[in-house]
Amino acid sequence: MTPLKAALGIVFIVCLAIVIFTFITRGKLCEFSIKGEHQEVAAKLACNAG
Repeated sequence: MTPLKAALGIVFIVCLAIVIFTFITRGKLCEFSIKGEHQEVAAKLACNAG
C-alpha cells in the first residue's frame, strides 16, 4: 500500500468516525471541534435552548 493510499484511508476512517459520533449524540451535541497544532476542525449544529 502506498503512503498516499494509507493517508487517504486514515482520513476516511476519521471522517466516518466523526459522522457516526455525530449521529449518536445529535440530540445532545451543539458543537464538536478537534484542535491540532496548526489546524482546527469544527462542526456546529443548530440547537434549541430547551
